[in-house]
Amino acid sequence: MAKSLTRTVGVLATGLLVAGVAAEGDAAPLTTGRAAAAVRAAGSDIDAQKTAVRTGPVFNTPTGGKAKQHVIATKIAQLISGTPKGAVIYVAMYHFSTKDLAKQLAKAKKRKVNVRVVLDYESSRYKAYKTLKKALGSNRKKSSWVTLCAKGRGCIGPQFNHNKFFLFSTTRGAKKVVLQTSANATYNSRDLQWNDALVLRNSGVYAGYRRYFYDLAKQRHTGNYHRIVHAGRYRLDFLPWSSGDPVSQHLDMVSCAGGTRIRLVMGHFTWQPIAQRLWNLDNAGCRVQVVFGHVGQSVLKELTRAGGRHGGPELRYLPENGHAYEHSKYLLVDGRYRGKKQKAIFTGSSNYTDPGFHAHDEAMISAVDATLEKEYVANFGTVFAHGKPIKSAADARSAAPGVVESDNADDTGENDN
Repeated sequence: MAKSLTRTVGVLATGLLVAGVAAEGDAAPLTTGRAAAAVRAAGSDIDAQKTAVRTGPVFNTPTGGKAKQHVIATKIAQLISGTPKGAVIYVAMYHFSTKDLAKQLAKAKKRKVNVRVVLDYESSRYKAYKTLKKALGSNRKKSSWVTLCAKGRGCIGPQFNHNKFFLFSTTRGAKKVVLQTSANATYNSRDLQWNDALVLRNSGVYAGYRRYFYDLAKQRHTGNYHRIVHAGRYRLDFLPWSSGDPVSQHLDMVSCAGGTRIRLVMGHFTWQPIAQRLWNLDNAGCRVQVVFGHVGQSVLKELTRAGGRHGGPELRYLPENGHAYEHSKYLLVDGRYRGKKQKAIFTGSSNYTDPGFHAHDEAMISAVDATLEKEYVANFGTVFAHGKPIKSAADARSAAPGVVESDNADDTGENDN
């Protein structure tokens, strides 16, 4: 077994991490005054000045018009176009087939922005990758480049690089911007999927992601990467782990005293330990609601088990009209969490599957933040309203084709061109 890279990184006093950023070729080093400001800002949102970059989530609506379908792609395009000369854009992506995004990154390179991209080998078959390679090159000793994970494995984990994130050293007047999304850079992702994207301006979050990006680029192969980064209100989990999962860890810190609500939206849900916890929390008095695009047989059996104080979690599935389907991957907690009443969100690229936690390159963000949670709850209400209810395993099996899948189904095998 590969040697574990397990570690926890605190980003409360960021002298080391902030200094370490420039070492990998970010924009020009900070001046003394800026360095002091960056250290003060660690673990909290960067700079109090108004910028055109809004912290918070954006959500697409595949059943709306093009503007609503493309809202995440539009946000990414705005951030790319707002990146000035000398700044750096980092991209880590599973499927990358949208030619317009490739052209946007190529134009940024022409503006003398440093553009660095890590893609799963699967993307090598797309014309968009060829456009990137022609524009950026593949020599990582230069300031811009695109690189592929090895064929048949992730850049770190043994199966896939399933990441979907963008980092901007500077864009639209803001520094150290992170965009974590559930959306691949594909046409189906825009037009047929429900997805979310979370935009943050935070030096600690940026530094944690940036370090992970370079470990992907350097292809540090291990089945137990398991890095956790704490940055103020945020916790970052970088995968794969060799066992367990971060979501179960969080759910183990939830209490149902006082009426806690748990809302889950998930593309592929086949990891039974989380299903067991959700049923147990419902039985303990929490109100649990789940929307999925695909569900494993064992998870379905667990979630529809008889009993539970609310009759078991309230379930809905979402392919809609035969095509628009759920692809977001977020969990919301409103109630007793970590010993006190608070609101928390958990989002990222990982499906709740065995390979998602233990074999893929993935990133997840959690945050105790009532404002963020409120925005996610609004989206959950929209998604839940579009879903179709499931009262039993039989309901699910008679639902749209492909909703119920085997426990070991490949959650990256869907047609996502």
